Amino acid sequence: MAAAAAVEAAAPMGALWGLVHDFVVGQQEGPADQVAADVKSGNYTVLQVVEALGSSLENPEPRTRARAIQLLSQVLLHCHTLLLEKEVVHLILFYENRLKDHHLVIPSVLQGLKALSLCVALPPGLAVSVLKAIFQEVHVQSLPQVDRHTVYNIITNFMRTREEGDGWGKGSP
Repeated sequence: MAAAAAVEAAAPMGALWGLVHDFVVGQQEGPADQVAADVKSGNYTVLQVVEALGSSLENPEPRTRARAIQLLSQVLLHCHTLLLEKEVVHLILFYENRLKDHHLVIPSVLQGLKALSLCVALPPGLAVSVLKAIFQEVHVQSLPQVDRHTVYNIITNFMRTREEGDGWGKGSP
């Protein structure tokens, strides 16, 4: 009986792994929408998506890492309202670290940070941390226009939703 329950629980994860593989390796776009819909409906959690992405997030090939982060970022864009504060903190730390990655990965990282900039569960101080990381690690002026626009969206999202934005751009007291 317990074995049957374990097999039944593993079946949805197998489907998730298949969708992740189709997106990351198979270069198909459709699975991202399916994964996001499944997270929104409660079939999977963001943690399960991260676990399914697993080694793709740390793959030595930058294009593979970029696709893995792109999938995670697309899921976050659709499901950012479902995140708990501790999940947001871990994801922010992950994405800030990915800003140091290969230039092919940066557009997907910025999309993830854009999604996280919309989270109401973002703890105080993390908005400033994200912006510092972006401007320390990325030469924003050299980005393609679409990626510069993403950075602009991150800034405006924070300015709309964060109190710490009141002190941005002001000199020392």
